[in-house]
This record gives sequence, C-alpha cells and structure tokens, in this order.
Amino acid sequence: MLKQPVRIEGKIENVIYRSAESGYAVAEALLDDGDEVVITGTMPFLGSGERISALGEYVNHPKHGMQFAVSSYSRTMPETVPGIYDYLASGTIKGIGPKTAKQIVQRFGKGTFEMLATESEKLCEIKGISKSKAEEIGRNFRMLNTMKLIMDFLSFYKLPAYISAALYRMYGTAAPELLKRDPYVLCTMGFDLGFYDVDAIAMDMGFEKDSPQRLKAGILYELSFNAENGHAFIPEDKLIEAAASLCEIGEEYLFDYLEELISQGRIVEDVVRGHDVCYLDYLYKCETFIADEIKRLCSVKVVPPPNLDKMIARSEKANSIKYGSGQKEAVKRCFENALTLITGGPGTGKTTTLLCLLELLEANGLSFMLAAPTGRAAKRMSQLCKREAKTLHRMLEAVFDESQQRAVFRRDRQNPLNADVVIIDEASMLDLFLASSLLDAMKPHTRLVLIGDSDQLPPIGPGSFFAELLACPDIPKVRLTDIFRQALGSDIVINSHMINKGEMPPIKKNSGDFYFASARSAETTASSVLTLMTERIPLKFGIEPEDIQVICPSRQLACGTMSLNRILQQSLNPQSAGKSEIRYGEVVFRTGDRVMQVRNNYDLVWRRTDSPEIGTGIFNGDTGVIVYIDNASNVLVVRYDDKEADYTFDEISQLEHAYAVTVHKSQGSEYPAVILPLFSSPQRLLTRSLLYTAVTRAKKLLVIVGREEIVKQMVETNKKNRRFSALKLRITNEI
Repeated sequence: MLKQPVRIEGKIENVIYRSAESGYAVAEALLDDGDEVVITGTMPFLGSGERISALGEYVNHPKHGMQFAVSSYSRTMPETVPGIYDYLASGTIKGIGPKTAKQIVQRFGKGTFEMLATESEKLCEIKGISKSKAEEIGRNFRMLNTMKLIMDFLSFYKLPAYISAALYRMYGTAAPELLKRDPYVLCTMGFDLGFYDVDAIAMDMGFEKDSPQRLKAGILYELSFNAENGHAFIPEDKLIEAAASLCEIGEEYLFDYLEELISQGRIVEDVVRGHDVCYLDYLYKCETFIADEIKRLCSVKVVPPPNLDKMIARSEKANSIKYGSGQKEAVKRCFENALTLITGGPGTGKTTTLLCLLELLEANGLSFMLAAPTGRAAKRMSQLCKREAKTLHRMLEAVFDESQQRAVFRRDRQNPLNADVVIIDEASMLDLFLASSLLDAMKPHTRLVLIGDSDQLPPIGPGSFFAELLACPDIPKVRLTDIFRQALGSDIVINSHMINKGEMPPIKKNSGDFYFASARSAETTASSVLTLMTERIPLKFGIEPEDIQVICPSRQLACGTMSLNRILQQSLNPQSAGKSEIRYGEVVFRTGDRVMQVRNNYDLVWRRTDSPEIGTGIFNGDTGVIVYIDNASNVLVVRYDDKEADYTFDEISQLEHAYAVTVHKSQGSEYPAVILPLFSSPQRLLTRSLLYTAVTRAKKLLVIVGREEIVKQMVETNKKNRRFSALKLRITNEI
C-alpha cells in the first residue's frame, strides 16, 4: 500500500547544505506546531527565514536520523523584519553577511526586498557600501530571485535542474515570465527536452492545441529533430506534414506560422532542384558558407616545389620504404592544391602517406596543424605521427555562446589558425557546423587536407560533408585502394574490404584476429559476450577487459548497450563496501565504472592530471572512468585519459555506462579488441556501412557473437539513408 504524503508548514531556521547547481538542500525547519525537523530535497536557493509548505514523507536516515524528504513545496519570502534579517544574514545573497544584513534591515525595514529588487543603489546610504558594491548586491539579489523562480518552475514539473543556468544565461530576469508565456522555449536548441514532454506541461498550464506558441514550436522542433538525424533541410511539404502530425492538427493551421518564422529569420526558405525547402537559419549559413569556401579553395593557385618527385624518392630511401603509386599521387596533390581529399579503407596506407606528407612539409618550411573530431582519434593521430594532434574543438578553441545556446569558436576569420596547412583525420565525421567552423578559422592562403574513410557511417550531425566533397568531380582527391603487405596478414583488414564490396567474408575460419561465435538466442549471445570479455579473451590473447570494447548496433533489446552495460557492470565492477555509488533513475554509477559523455558540455571544467593546466569542455563520445564519488558534496569525478572533470549529481544525466557502446558512438575510435553482438536489431540498423564501421574499430582482435544470417543480411544491405543536403549541388552550381 502506497504511503500518503504528509504536509508540513513552518519556517526555515538554518540551511545546513545547499547546491547552487542542482538545487538540493538540507535545512532545519521550525514547524508551526512547534516541532523541529531536518528537511531534505530539491529546494533551490533556500534561505533562512523563508516560510515553506511542503509535501513529503518522514524517513529514517541510517546516519543522520529522522528527516523529512520533500517531494513538492511552495514557499514565501519572509515578511517580518526579524525574518528578513535571518534571510539576509544566512549568506544566501552573495555580498551580504550578518553585520551588513543588520544595517540594511535597520535602514529599510519591511521594504528591504522591494529596495533590493528595484532601487539597490540606495544601499550606498549605508556606511561602507560603495556604488559598485551596491550594484553587485542588487544584481545578486535579482539573479537569485530569478533563479529561484526558474528552479521552482522546473521542480514543480520535475524537469532537470541544470536547465536553469541555460535559461538564465539566455533570457536573464525575463526567464520566469517567458516560461509562463511560452513554455515551448524549453524544446528549442540548448535545453534538450522533447516536444511531447514540454507539450504536456503547456497543456497543464492551459495552452490550447492551436496556440501560436505550440504550432511554431512544432515546426521548429521538426527541423531540429531532423537535423539531429542528419538532414540539413526538409522539403516544405514534408515539414508541414510532419509538424501537423506532431501537433495533431490540420496542415492548414501551420502555413501562416511557417511564414512568420521565415520572416523572423529563424527559418530560411530556399529552392533546391525545383522544390521549396526549409533550413534552420544556422544550417543554411553553414551550408552556403562551406560551398563558397570550397569553391574558393579550389580556385587558389598553388606552386609546388620543382623537385617534388626527388623529395619523395629521398623519403623512400631514408625510411627504407616503397610508396605505392596512390600514396605518391596523394602527397603530390597536397603540394599542388589548396584542398586535397585522401580516402581509403584499412591497410591502404593512409597513415604512411600522412607521415611522408609531414616530412616533406617540414623540409619545405611549411607549418601545419593536425586534428581529428574525437579525443581518441586525435590521440591516435599524435601517437602515429609523433607530433601533436588536437581535437577539432580544442584546436578551434570551443566556448559556449550563451545567447545562441550552442558552441562557438575563438578561432575564426578575425583570429585564424596560424598554419600553412591544416590536416584533418577521420574527416567523414565532420558535420556541417564543425566543417563550417574549421573553414572559417583558416587564413586565405592556408591549405586543407582531409583524410578519411568514405565508406564508414556518416557524421552524427547534419550533412555528409566529406562524402559530398568526394562526389564533386573537380575537387582534387585520391582514393587509396591497394592493401599493403603488412596489412594482408590481418583478417580484420581483408574481411572489412570484402564486406565493403558486398562479399560475405569467411567468418567461420576462426583464426588470426577475426573470430565468430554462433549463438542460439539473445540471452546466450549476451552470456557469451560476458564470458568473452571476462575470461576467454584475457586468457587466450592476453588482452585485459579494460582494453576490450563491446560495440552494438542498437541501444535496445537484450543485446543492446543498455542491457549489456548492466550485465557487464555487475561482473566487471560489482558493488562492494570500498566503492561509493550513486543511483540515477534505474542506473547505478559506481567508482571504477567505464562511462561516456553523451552530449557536448562546453562549460564543464577539467584539469590535467600531470600538469596545472585547467580548461573547459567535455564532448559527446568522450570515454573515461569514474575515480571518485562524494555523496556528501554531491560530486562525481571522471578521469578522461590525462584529465579529470567534476560532475554535480544533477549533471549525471550527461553520462552513460560505456562497457558497451553503439557503433555510432564508436566512430573515430580504435580499440585493441572488439566484441560485436549480432543476434537481432532493428532492421534499419542492419546495414553494410554499420557492419563495416564496427569491424574497422578493432585493432588486434574482433569477435562477432550471434547469427551468421544477420552478418549476411548486413553485408547484402547496401542501404544508405538519404540525407537532405544540397552542399554538393551548391559546390557544382547545380542547385
């Protein structure tokens, strides 16, 4: 039988603990019936002297005794002079301590809060408070009141507290009123809330089905949702149809609001091959800018050194190596053009080509910068080239723009990269925004070399930048196809090329570095994955579990990442007395867990473990290990290679376990050993490109577990989801 909630009413006597980030608070309250109780819960910016009316239940904490756990509440600011003093003296407002609080209350009495909100300059009447100090206190009071109102709204509707900071940064003191007037701002970019969740809140607030705010939000949400699925634009008729279905309303209601959004510049309308199409404004700017820059780069005249062939020959001799014709051609193209594309599968010599290119650039006195889209790819590039390589975000110096609620980069046309040549590896992962930002940060004379495997999955973000450039006939490019002798000994390399050609590899050969284990059910597949990771691979190949990555087509089903992460955590990092843990919904995070950041966080502070360097930004796909959990201060620490980042418990939603990851999340990474469970998965994911991408993540060992017919189906399914993008058409002037 469910417990009935208990209501308490009283006054906050003392705040024991509060978190500005999560809103969680522990406080002593004097109830109206004379009882004293410790209350706990999400009560943002709680201050002494406030009156509170709360619903919840009494719980017996094993360490701290009886407490009242608050589930919902309402509160009012103190109205008496002693209550106002208690509130100010509690330190809730930065800049006011007990002594200053006493002076303020003596001077302004019951009108103190009104003065702080509207006429804080009057604080200068108090001895010791300067004009700048008065402005600071007033600003802090208004910010605090605004944040309290925002957090109260979020708490009432059980929305994540971290949204409060973004709302305040974007809308300031107008945020609480805006939430009442248009709650649909919560499903726009930067807040990560789905339309249906926000729609339920709006309906509860009394909004009508045909309200302008709702219908405009539906149109924008469809464009944003499709951008997340790779589309740069949506044909207008499809956009209207999708938005009408989302809002469960007739299409005729939407046309006027689409026109309004276009006139406001939030949506850009264009014509592509005779069809009216709609872009989010920033994606239109990205696509058109990229097209113009690519055409500019292709028109730049580059004079190569006259003795280039001799330099390549000297490099061969010095390194005791014989370059293939494709490799030589690729190096020469990089010296003859301002833009060069180099593509090829595993074992075709992309790295050797890059090493030769770097050697010749240095010999010719040309400066260069190396980068890749992910941390793992950049680290691998550094190790292979023995030169510094950065992530693109770090090279471009990413920061979070509060007004736009998305990343911007300090490196741009006004503050360009200082290099003669910029070289990007894993270029197939570049979406339109990242590609546009890269091009914007290049000096007019800087050359660009893009290296990647065009047969891997497209980027997670909108567009197919690298693939569309490869499809342009006039852009200089070299496709490396010869598999070199040292790679011919790898079944991973040989079989990946067979898969790419649509040929079924001999998966039952079970030798070398490529193995297949048959399974009769999803449950036995999952069981085999566990045994392989914890026993068979470590014993037979000497590869430890921390160097083994499980890669799945999907998050769902018995062989998806969600289920396998639970199973693997129980075995690899079980609960023990010496390990701290925190529960988030149905997931338990524990010291020692392998985790992945699942959304870009440009504000998250990190510090180097081997130097005093401090920076910001942990990005989607970064993987690390939980090294510390402090339940008292609500902090969790994750180590990412050579840096550590602190998460408040309210930020844990940005993390997922990473014992098993999806193929999409594994892009740009390479692992010593990969286990690939293929028993069943949604049909849309059983494709050749997904299998090829998964197989090529393995460096020393690949084990497929599941059904041979699933492997065969994926090899035969050369289906590539069409993305709405006009980049190639703009570059070739076929728009």
